[in-house]
Amino acid sequence: MSVYIDFAKHVICTVLTMLYLPISFLISPADGYEAKNPDELVTSFSVLSDIHIEGNNYPTFQEYSEILKEVHSAKDNDTLVFLGDNTMNGQDIESIFFYGALGIAKPAKNLIVAPGNHDYGNGNGEYEKYEKRFLRYANFAGCDIDNNYYCKVIDGCYFIVLSSESDTVNGMDISDSQLEWLRGVLDEASKSGKPIFVFSHHPVNYIENGADNRLSDVLDDYNNLIFFCGHTHFELSPYSVYEVNGVKSVNIPKSTEHATEGYKTGIGAVVEVYEDEVLLRFRDFDDSEWVEGYEYSYKF
Repeated sequence: MSVYIDFAKHVICTVLTMLYLPISFLISPADGYEAKNPDELVTSFSVLSDIHIEGNNYPTFQEYSEILKEVHSAKDNDTLVFLGDNTMNGQDIESIFFYGALGIAKPAKNLIVAPGNHDYGNGNGEYEKYEKRFLRYANFAGCDIDNNYYCKVIDGCYFIVLSSESDTVNGMDISDSQLEWLRGVLDEASKSGKPIFVFSHHPVNYIENGADNRLSDVLDDYNNLIFFCGHTHFELSPYSVYEVNGVKSVNIPKSTEHATEGYKTGIGAVVEVYEDEVLLRFRDFDDSEWVEGYEYSYKF
């Protein structure tokens, strides 16, 4: 019976999303972009954050769909990563539109989705319900995960997703057991000799009980690691790429519409992995162009 229920949900999700998608998504292909050195590429991925799909906010969904179309146009993009707050309230209808568009667009071969505080109900006290909902919809879209913090190995590189373990808002509730799991994965990943990528909704120093460096103390032991986060909604600036407690960090702006006048939306990161270098570039997915002055090279 559950198989038929899941199939029915799949059909409903696809139909509702198709009806909601703007016509331009279906009939106006993007031009496409490529890596700097495509012949030498090991893997490449794009990173977006704080999409905040809301059931009654069509402009946000419209922008999200246009961003997906642009990512899909990439000639070399292997993976698409979301850093949480994918929905505004963690509701079913919001999840249908967020994950349904992913299922239709198929913007990359691999999908990595991190949960954020809004996906967990933003402090409303029903963490377990929203955690199960996150896992159900993430797997519907093809994530193939059984926990809200997890690891995937793509083209030999480790992609590690962290998660808060309660419905905290401005900080991550991370347990000792998750940190122990993380260290074990990092030890394994470091043997590969390839760069390691860690994704979290909250920045590395945004821990629930204040001045708690347990997470950064673990990450700081690995030199070939880059930590990606969102949550702050800070505009792209030279401070978006920084180091905190010894951890190389990248803070991704809110990718969709924003309440602040003049805030540039549609911004995400494109990461290209080469044999001896990780190249980080920021892209304006709204206007289909690279953001000048925001290119970073990491030699590992």
